[in-house]
Amino acid sequence: MTLPIAIAIVLLTIAVGSAAYILVARRSPEGGRGERTPTSVYAVTAGAMSLLIAFTLSLTFEQYLSAQQSAASEAEAVMSMARASTFMDRSVGDPLRDQLVCYAEEVIDVSWPAVRSGDTRLQPELIATLGMMDGILAENADAAGPGLDLWETANQQRLAAHMQMLQIAGSGVPPILWLLLIFGSIITIGSLVVYADRSKPAWGHILVIVAPLFIASAALVVIAFFDRPYADTPGSITPRAMELTLERMTQNPIGDLPLPVCPPRS
Repeated sequence: MTLPIAIAIVLLTIAVGSAAYILVARRSPEGGRGERTPTSVYAVTAGAMSLLIAFTLSLTFEQYLSAQQSAASEAEAVMSMARASTFMDRSVGDPLRDQLVCYAEEVIDVSWPAVRSGDTRLQPELIATLGMMDGILAENADAAGPGLDLWETANQQRLAAHMQMLQIAGSGVPPILWLLLIFGSIITIGSLVVYADRSKPAWGHILVIVAPLFIASAALVVIAFFDRPYADTPGSITPRAMELTLERMTQNPIGDLPLPVCPPRS
């Protein structure tokens, strides 16, 4: 969700809600419905909705932070694997370096667009590259030397980070919770009709309704933003950490060999 869309949603909600409240007020008795309808309804529903919104906001914000951490952790692991390859014989380390460069490019160009579109599979290009690295190590295990343990440790970190990324991309606020948030907000704001009084001017009604409308709409917009941490919008998680890792590997190539030519991507 882009910033202009988010602002438009909040402003439209405030405008429509305020207009509806003023129309109701024009048909309300003088003094409002306070004596006919318990005003405590608003206090109860507002308190319950505040807790629900706070819980959901905390949940999605924690997910956003986890998505940010997984992206950084995977990039860090790839760099650690590149360093580990320097402790291996060049017959093993250089081919592994080449495959790591391809892996980083595939994460940026293949895996990231996939998770943004909702595809949470481990992409075939990544599977092929990982298989190539495993094959190189299997055929030259003796030449891997002390770098093998460092490689495996970093590889486990990379795998955990990438799996976390895919898991976060496939999860989100359950539909039933969205229904509770939306209808609960409508009911809570609707409870304010007990304060509608046709003897008050229009600006008086607007002062009553604007703050709850803004809080409810803004909270739902923020939850929607945190719920899709990999969306292609300003402020969302990007593959910048992996891009920096790729720059470091290509600007300071390990083994002083030409950069690899990675297989074409679909």
